[in-house]
Amino acid sequence: MSRLCKGAALVAALALAVSTPSQAANETAFTDAERAAVRALAVSPGHTPPEASEPALADFGKRLFFDRRLSGDGRFSCASCHQPDRAFTDGLALPEAVGRGTRNTPTLINVADNPWFQWDGAADSLWSQMLLVVENPRELANDRLNLAHTLYRNGDLRAAYQRRFGPLPPLSDGERFPAQGSPHAAPDSPGALAWRRMTAADRDAVNRVMANLGVALAAWQRRLIRYDAPFDRFAAALAEDPDPPTNEAFPAAARRGLKLFVGEAQCTLCHSGPDFSNQAFHNLGLPVADHRDTGRERGLRRLTASPFNAAGPYAGGDDDAERLRFLPPPESLRGAFKTPSLRNVARTAPYFHDGRFATLEEAVRFYLAPPEGETLGEREATLDLIPDLSDRQVADLVAFLKTLDSAPLPEAVTTPPSP
Repeated sequence: MSRLCKGAALVAALALAVSTPSQAANETAFTDAERAAVRALAVSPGHTPPEASEPALADFGKRLFFDRRLSGDGRFSCASCHQPDRAFTDGLALPEAVGRGTRNTPTLINVADNPWFQWDGAADSLWSQMLLVVENPRELANDRLNLAHTLYRNGDLRAAYQRRFGPLPPLSDGERFPAQGSPHAAPDSPGALAWRRMTAADRDAVNRVMANLGVALAAWQRRLIRYDAPFDRFAAALAEDPDPPTNEAFPAAARRGLKLFVGEAQCTLCHSGPDFSNQAFHNLGLPVADHRDTGRERGLRRLTASPFNAAGPYAGGDDDAERLRFLPPPESLRGAFKTPSLRNVARTAPYFHDGRFATLEEAVRFYLAPPEGETLGEREATLDLIPDLSDRQVADLVAFLKTLDSAPLPEAVTTPPSP
C-alpha cells in the first residue's frame, strides 16, 4: 500500500473513532417508518402461547416424539434430529438417522401456525408433515403397517392411543393386516405387494392410525412457542419510546443491524412478520450440490398426490383445502425453498436447506455476492434489490440476528417422559 493510501486509511479510521455523540445517535435512532416496520415484526401485545385443547393428547404426542419405536429398526426417534437443547435441530449440515438426509433439520419452535411444512412444502398441515418423516428411508425408515403393529403389540402405546382415538384395527389378523407394507414401498417389493392385497377399507383403517399419530404429535408441537427474545423486548420498548436506552441484551450494533434489516438491506422482503418468514418459496440461485434437489417443484407434486393433504379424507376441520385449488405449476418453482424463520437462528447453524453455510456471517454474505455455478430454475429477481454492504454492516446484521434467540422452553415440555 502506498504512503498516500495509508494516510487516507488512517484519516478515515480516526474520523470514525472520533465521531460525535450526535453522529452515533443518528446511527441508532429510528425514524417513524422504521418503527412501523419493526412493529410489523413484533408479536401483538398480550400474545400468549396457545394452550393444547386436549392436554392428554399433547402428552401422548410428546411420548411419541421421544419414542424410538416409531422408527423401523427402533434406533431413532423424532428427537434424534430435533434435539431440544439445540432449539430442536441437530447441529449438522445434513441429518443422520437411518441414513444421511439431504436437507438441513429445521427448528420446531413456533411452527404451529405455519401454512406449509418441510423445506419444499410437501405437507400443508402440522399433523401431516410427521407422516413424511416416518416413511422416509433416510429418516425413521418405517412403514405404516409396521407402525400400526408397533402400537398394537406395545401395551403402553396401545392404551394411550385408544384412550384418545378408540380401538385399533384388528391387527392380530395377519391375513388382513400383514406385518409390513406401504404404498411408498418399491413397486415390486413384498411391502408394496402386501399393501395392494389389502382391501380398501383395511388400508383406510391403517391410514387413519397414521393420521391420528400425526394429530397427537401436532398437539404437542403447539406447545413449542417462544416469542421472548431480546428483540421482542426492544420492539416493545421502541413502541413506547422513539429512542429506548441501549443495553447489553440489545447493543448499539444490534440497533444498527435492525435498522438495516427493515431498511436498506431489504431483508423484510422475505423475512417478514413475527416469525421472520413470509412462508413463501424462493429460488436463491444456489449452485447445485451433489444432490439435485428441485425443492418446491417436487414438494408440490408430493403434496397434491398425498391422501393426507387438506383436501384428503383424513383432514380435520381446521385444514384449509381451498388453497390447494390455487397452487402454481410445479415447474415454475423449480429450485425454490421455503423462507426459514429467523427465530433462534444463532442456535440453529448450519444454514440454508442443505446446511452449506456454517456461520451467520457466511449466510449473510451469500446474498451480497452469490457464487457462480449451475443452478436449478431461475434465480429470483428480488435478490437484485439487495445492496452491497460494508463489513461493518454485515457485522451489525449478524449482531441483530443474534437477538432473536428466545429463552429455553420449560423442561416440562422438552424433557422426555418417564418410561
